[in-house]
Amino acid sequence: MTMVSEPVDTSCVPGCGKECSGQGCKMGKCEDSSAEGETEKPAPAKAETKKAEGNAAFQAKNFEEATRLYGEAIALAEAAGEPVPGVYFSNRAVCLASLNDWEGARSDAAQALSCKDLTPAATKKALFQKSRAESRLLLVEELEATLRLADSLGLRAEVERLLGSDLPTKTQVDARADARKDVENRMSGAVADVVFQEAQAQAEASPVPQPASQAKEAGTARYRDGDYRGAITHYRQAMDLAPADDAGLRAQLLGNIAAACLMLKKAAECATACEESLALDSSNSKVRARLASAQVARGDFAAARATVGEVNGEDSALTNALKQIGSTEATLAEADQALSKGEPAKALNMYANLESSVLFDYPPLTLKMAHCYLDLRQYPRVLNTTQQILRSNPTSIDALLLRTQALYRNHNATADSKQWVEPLEQGQRLLKEALSLDPDHSEAQALRKRLRSLCTKHAELKELMDSREFEQGQAVIDSMLELCQDHPVLMASLYAERAKACMRLKDWRGVIKDVGQATYRNHSLVQPYLYRAQALQALERHEDAVKELESLLSWHQVESVYHKLEEAKFLLRKHKRRNYYEVLGVPSVASQLEIKKAYRERAAEWHPDKKSHLDEASKKNAEEMFKCIGEAYEVLTDPTKKELYEKGYDLEGINEQIELKKRRTNGCCGGRPGGGCC
Repeated sequence: MTMVSEPVDTSCVPGCGKECSGQGCKMGKCEDSSAEGETEKPAPAKAETKKAEGNAAFQAKNFEEATRLYGEAIALAEAAGEPVPGVYFSNRAVCLASLNDWEGARSDAAQALSCKDLTPAATKKALFQKSRAESRLLLVEELEATLRLADSLGLRAEVERLLGSDLPTKTQVDARADARKDVENRMSGAVADVVFQEAQAQAEASPVPQPASQAKEAGTARYRDGDYRGAITHYRQAMDLAPADDAGLRAQLLGNIAAACLMLKKAAECATACEESLALDSSNSKVRARLASAQVARGDFAAARATVGEVNGEDSALTNALKQIGSTEATLAEADQALSKGEPAKALNMYANLESSVLFDYPPLTLKMAHCYLDLRQYPRVLNTTQQILRSNPTSIDALLLRTQALYRNHNATADSKQWVEPLEQGQRLLKEALSLDPDHSEAQALRKRLRSLCTKHAELKELMDSREFEQGQAVIDSMLELCQDHPVLMASLYAERAKACMRLKDWRGVIKDVGQATYRNHSLVQPYLYRAQALQALERHEDAVKELESLLSWHQVESVYHKLEEAKFLLRKHKRRNYYEVLGVPSVASQLEIKKAYRERAAEWHPDKKSHLDEASKKNAEEMFKCIGEAYEVLTDPTKKELYEKGYDLEGINEQIELKKRRTNGCCGGRPGGGCC
């Protein structure tokens, strides 16, 4: 018995299992197993899904995958507490027969026949698979019992027709009868049966010691259930139990171990097992195909092609392996081209598909994906990916370089913070390690030099700003900007620092210019907007300052910005109010007598009665002026109002503050005559 061996070429779906001829399928029709289940008791949806996937895998001649999927369907049905549909067992029996696993095929066919939900077509298929397996195993009496069962169901002639040359010959039957007769001449009863079975086992062409056979069958059962680690454990136990001189059995077990390793995506272990198996039996094309898959998984396409070698159209395993090599190389080349053309998203999608399906043990592919993340500005993912690479390969210069670039490009600290140099210094340490591995690596040399220069200039800038040498600080910032033209966020923080230097120099137009450069490259910075609002106020562009702060508060709603906005609105009202001292024509230090005298003179000058001879527009202007003179006199002669005016309040603001003060006083004293708090 073997699970992994030469495949049986078949064009039928699991409804058949024999090769179709030009006149049609030997079972009369190639029926999809899904049609057989039309009258079956409904199975869980997940189990039906696995069964459908198994059908697809069978039609693609991927018998091992189909066996695994049918096994999962059976397990799901059992876990749901539902009777397992017989068609699940009959379909898996077909796959196992295609893999020359006759014991497994016979067992599953028997399980199918024990189910009560089989359709006539499924029953005929199960009888055929069971009888064929028994024929191959030379179980003549069991075969006859199966044929008698088929006869009772009216299907014997059909099953025998399907068996064809698989029916045991008269010579084989006579040899078995002679063996039994010889034993019976020496012994009788139950003892004769035991001795005969032992003699038959010793006479088989490829004997398998019982302990090794049991361990192998246990491994095969685990493999079918998807427990690949458990399968490997049992297969290795079988290896330990198998005779050292039984090359055929050991080759089969190593092939099975390789299959389980491949399912676990352990390419190196799979390749080792395949090489050991081929050393014992170089004719097994399925093991060669499996070795080629492991070599492809590690990106060694040349070795994979050499393993496959020349392929004729009759060997489906090697043909499919060769197709896989070609399609994988083509997809990888297409993804590389997309990355070089500046299409990282497209390239990343293709790389990810290759990693999950074929190239699952190919470190350069992980580096290519890290390049995509870098171009997509997904810097945390670059750091995570390169960390994984460096854990397995600490000497990867490309990973060290990519990690440094991610640290540099993910830099978003403000230029006046202590953390500004930390990622740059960390990057220098990584590049130092890379250069210790390759001192002539030009890209690492250039990047390290740039990072070191930025750190040096930042220390110089801090010293100049602390010593209030702002013009020299601006020059240092300009030189730093030249070093980081490829990093907009870093440039934004430097422009913000330059705007701060302009503020110290009261170069308000320079502030506005530098803030524009900073916010263009990084609109999420807050401080530059405050710098610009302050510069606009200094240029007496108070309305623009209010708009600036209103815009900032719309997306950065914090208390400090709110207070800045209220202050800007106050300054705007102060800027728009009338200058009462100018209205009366007195200096701001004028005494009360001077203010009263000026009021009388100005009021007499602009009294409406003296302007009656003017046109309507002039008379209206005179009335407004006369009213304003009265407001000026009222405010400047009232100590409370004058104090508020000096603080910057306009007439409306003055009245609001007085009213507010009254409400506070009434609230405290309860509105009682005479005052005094309770």
